[in-house]
Amino acid sequence: MYRKRGLPIVLALVIFTTLFVFGCGMEQSSGEAEPAPGNGAAGQAVEQAEVIRLSGGDWGYPSPYAHYPRGPGSRKMRLIFDTLLTSDSEGNTVPMLACDWEAGADGLTYTFKLQPGVKWQDGRPFTAEDVVFSYEYQQQYPPVNIADFSAVSRVEALDEQTVLMELQETEPFFLDKMRSFTIIPKHIWEGVTDPYSLTTPEAAVGTGPYILTDFSKEHGIYGFVANDHFWGNKPRVKEIQFVPVSEAILSFEQGEVDRIGVTPDILSRYENDPEYRVMQYVTSWANRLYFNMNKRPELADKVLRQAMAYAIDRQELVDLVERGAAVPGNPGVLHPISNELYNPAVPAYNHNLQQAEELLDSLGYKDTDGDGVRENSRGEKLKYQLLATDARLAEVVQMHLAKIGIEAIVQVTDTMTRDARFKEGDFELCINGSGNGEDIEEVTGGKEKGRATSTTGKTIGYQNPELDRLYFAQDKETDPEKHREMMAELQQILAEDLPKLVLYYTNSISVHRPAVYDGWSEDTYHSDSRANFVD
Repeated sequence: MYRKRGLPIVLALVIFTTLFVFGCGMEQSSGEAEPAPGNGAAGQAVEQAEVIRLSGGDWGYPSPYAHYPRGPGSRKMRLIFDTLLTSDSEGNTVPMLACDWEAGADGLTYTFKLQPGVKWQDGRPFTAEDVVFSYEYQQQYPPVNIADFSAVSRVEALDEQTVLMELQETEPFFLDKMRSFTIIPKHIWEGVTDPYSLTTPEAAVGTGPYILTDFSKEHGIYGFVANDHFWGNKPRVKEIQFVPVSEAILSFEQGEVDRIGVTPDILSRYENDPEYRVMQYVTSWANRLYFNMNKRPELADKVLRQAMAYAIDRQELVDLVERGAAVPGNPGVLHPISNELYNPAVPAYNHNLQQAEELLDSLGYKDTDGDGVRENSRGEKLKYQLLATDARLAEVVQMHLAKIGIEAIVQVTDTMTRDARFKEGDFELCINGSGNGEDIEEVTGGKEKGRATSTTGKTIGYQNPELDRLYFAQDKETDPEKHREMMAELQQILAEDLPKLVLYYTNSISVHRPAVYDGWSEDTYHSDSRANFVD
């Protein structure tokens, strides 16, 4: 991981001597509490809405082991399961199932106090033994999203409400890594030897704000009801339903779903109508072009990749494919608007066909037979299979590359097929998009396994020891200025080497009816995010 914000870095400088007191045992909102009437933004008191309906789709069973490894699957799981810690809207580490913690003076121990009175959704008490079990079980059976336990040597329950974690070495940002440590019930999972296949009701028992009541893989249906015994604040929606939708705009206007994403060209039918509220977000969700240097060794020459970058008109992709609702990609990976660590000095590769052709000429690629496709001195053509799910995006990229004598043969598949092939490195060129659009770690040598949404340096045949060194050094750097310098240098390497090319970062536009529910978060564009339904 890399860090965007300065505040966690400052906190890390004092963490070894500071006790963070967030109020274990502080009064929580109960099922009987009556919030102030009226709808409002997330974080404000609102009447509890009866039912919210959103577009469904099969994203796997919402347990930590059986959900699909993309955001919609993870977010549904997060309605049910809690982590040890979490983050607030500013990116700071804050309590979740652990309400207080203290670091030892040597930085090698962390003592966590757990929220009192927490129960699993089947009524059994949550205790420190569940935390210890979760750590040990996940070492043997990694969940879809596993926390980074690399620094941990031992986890022990000191009593029912206290957990001790010992580290092998100091880790300044250890607490950040506990944000993804999902806690599972020992009494359910301790006898399970194939957690990835367990999709019975007990696999969806957590401590979170919602209880799973309905699931249909075939129809993409999910049903959740508020957990009346949730330890935290009272959920703002009693029931959440994910239902099949064939045509989103029609379903929304007929009242079948309560919020949809829209494109700029249809905004006018909503933005001046008081029945609707439009919310817009800048996001780091990005489409990226990946080059498989294992499958096609000539792609290991960064000059060839640079030529492709000059040929692909990223602004035109934004205009034609996203209808203006996106930001052209930064070759240095980080978002140029929303990321404060963005380095504007990296090579931009602004659209320049002449520059692209000169680079290909310098490599000896010529179109000697006049068919429009360049080849090398052995007659091997610059012809690639381009794997994608968005036909329009792939076809525009295909058109751009054709202008410099590179033929891209588009292969359009469904998302799951593309993701499986991407994970295994079964592609030559691939367009993949996801919410981790600023991921740098995926092109380092430190990542062992690819995923549906991210690759590895090994999978695509890319290796740069200096990039690896800088990436893992910045992950432990506590001085904000030094960290910024490291991130600037990392972006410079990424932009010059181009192991992947960010095509664009999407903006998100959502529309809802305030009269139905107006508790949608200003901080996340995902309609299925937990932040929309509980504080």
